[in-house]
Amino acid sequence: MMYRSKTSPTKQYLIKSTQGFSLIELMVVMAIMAVVMSLSGGLFQQSINQQERHVELEKVRQLFKQLTYKAYYQGNAHDVRLEENKLLVYIKNKPNLLGIYDEEPESFSISENEANSKELEALENEMVLVQEITFNQLLFVAQDFNVTTKGIVSPNLFSIFTGDNTRSFPLSSVFAIDE
Repeated sequence: MMYRSKTSPTKQYLIKSTQGFSLIELMVVMAIMAVVMSLSGGLFQQSINQQERHVELEKVRQLFKQLTYKAYYQGNAHDVRLEENKLLVYIKNKPNLLGIYDEEPESFSISENEANSKELEALENEMVLVQEITFNQLLFVAQDFNVTTKGIVSPNLFSIFTGDNTRSFPLSSVFAIDE
């Protein structure tokens, strides 16, 4: 069997060679890409915000762990305040007697020591802001924490606002607590 071609070999066909896309084709592709990006852009932004929140939550946990170590090894208790998007670290003011007075403490008479003891006690009870950290993605429920010199944080939960709800996260103990 022999097959015949439907076209005659004497006719020549002109083949148009294209060197690029037409303007209409490019505009259609751009319109499709714009629709796809508008539909998925919110999902990408939501995912990025969620990951940033997770990183900031881990940063809060690490900061509490770091403060626990400092309090334990340096013997300085810390007070921590969470409010709005800030973490504030306070420490009790422990003034050096030589820094407060111009003279050596031994040179004071008893009456001067008694008169200055109230002033010294007021300075020792004063809390000094040591560190302030601002977070971009977290909004804290206002809470006060105490980091003791025994390495204990109380209370051991902190809370954040997530939309209309609040979520609580545990602060794990660095050291084993003997009950």
